[in-house]
Amino acid sequence: MSDEGALFEQMLDLYAAQRKADQQQRIRCQRGEHDMLATASPGVVVCRLCRTLGVCLWCGLTLPHGACVVVCSKHVGAVRWQVRHCRTGVQPIDTSHQERSEP
Repeated sequence: MSDEGALFEQMLDLYAAQRKADQQQRIRCQRGEHDMLATASPGVVVCRLCRTLGVCLWCGLTLPHGACVVVCSKHVGAVRWQVRHCRTGVQPIDTSHQERSEP
């Protein structure tokens, strides 16, 4: 196989893998488990796939209509610390699927 053919096969494999990952993420989005990315606006996040907006309530922003509530990457550590040291009986927050920052 030529170098161009091998490159084309690699590109097809990457495309198929990304398509599968996107389909799995669509299912998670339907359950509210968005793949949140930070935006240029402080505290505002957007889902990579479905473009649902969210904000970090720890940044002091008001929640726009239709947005979901998430914790931004800057504050995930603080939230986890608060949960570990909270003595009010509040249930721990599941941040395993929370937003990540774009490189």
